[in-house]
Amino acid sequence: MEKASKVMYVIANIFSWITVVLCIGLIVVFSLALANVGNLNQILAENGATGGIATIVALSITMLVNLVLIALVRKAGDKKSSKGWDILVLILGVLGWNVFYILGGIFGLVARR
Repeated sequence: MEKASKVMYVIANIFSWITVVLCIGLIVVFSLALANVGNLNQILAENGATGGIATIVALSITMLVNLVLIALVRKAGDKKSSKGWDILVLILGVLGWNVFYILGGIFGLVARR
């Protein structure tokens, strides 16, 4: 079960890194749109994407939460870690609706250490 837990944590971390990269890209795009660089505002408006400071703040918070989750999962996936880390990741997985964090936490709790 410990190996299954680690596999789930790796898959969840891959999705978290993808989310971080997408957040960074969108923060850059919306920041450039706010600065009126080129005709980016017109392109975004035509596609129905209207974002301002609130969107940039929300993307920044999402990025930071995913970075914290990545750090927590690295700690929980360690062989010497306690079951408390798995419980924390399980709770955060439920709050974030991430199936891989939920399964990783369950498998980590069931595993013998």
